[in-house]
Amino acid sequence: MPPHGRIWQELTWSWAYSTGDPASDKKLEAAAKAGWPYAILCAWTFLNDHDAAHDLMDYAVQNTSSYVGRHPDCPDKKLTLHLKSVIKRRARQQSAKRSREIQYGSLIDLEKLYIGQPEAEQRVYANEIFGRLSQFAQSIVEWRWLGYSWRQIAEQLEMDHTAVRRAYFREMESLLHTLSQPGDFS
Repeated sequence: MPPHGRIWQELTWSWAYSTGDPASDKKLEAAAKAGWPYAILCAWTFLNDHDAAHDLMDYAVQNTSSYVGRHPDCPDKKLTLHLKSVIKRRARQQSAKRSREIQYGSLIDLEKLYIGQPEAEQRVYANEIFGRLSQFAQSIVEWRWLGYSWRQIAEQLEMDHTAVRRAYFREMESLLHTLSQPGDFS
């Protein structure tokens, strides 16, 4: 597993994209370092998900890299403002998309469903739901329970972290939709 902390966070988005010009790359790197705290703020403010900061930063660095290619003489401050603007716009887009979706998949959601019921009954429901998940989703639940991030899980599965999250949430949504239907489903 990669180490945790500030350096690990910077290495996740720096340097997937290069402008091809060392001077422009330095400007982009400075803008990315200045924009990282803003990406964390936007991820928490709009998406309530610290891990989403990495996705926002990846997208913003890619977008800003192409912007630097088109405008090589752009001042550093304007480049930083462009990067922050891209981060905020992307966070708002994802927030709007999530507000139209029903969020399923976290253990907190399961807890909200069965709060106030006796502990033994809660365990029975959780085990029943967990048992209906595929092996893939069960392994993700176990890794998330142990504190692994989506990126760490994706590394273990040798997949992209967004693909892992989407597949997991799709399966949870499908399962909860099936369970909400009247009738007995085995």
